[in-house]
Amino acid sequence: MAMKGMDVEAGRQSAQQITQGAGELEQLTGRLTQVIEGFEWIGPDAERTRQAWQSDYRTMLTQVVNSLQEFSTLINNQAQEQEQVSN
Repeated sequence: MAMKGMDVEAGRQSAQQITQGAGELEQLTGRLTQVIEGFEWIGPDAERTRQAWQSDYRTMLTQVVNSLQEFSTLINNQAQEQEQVSN
């Protein structure tokens, strides 16, 4: 008989890997921020570039991190619901 529904353990493992990936992306964003802000560059181009990083690119990466964390939570919730239905 074919399985219908989620393999709960696999779902939880997937959610854990997604959460881990979100954490790695968050750490990478921090390291990139240090690199971008950490080298000597003075002038209007430097200010515009660093401002673009802060307001646009870093913000987008942070949104991806948040979305991944939300998606991981969704999978965990679905796994919990599947477990309750299966018992």
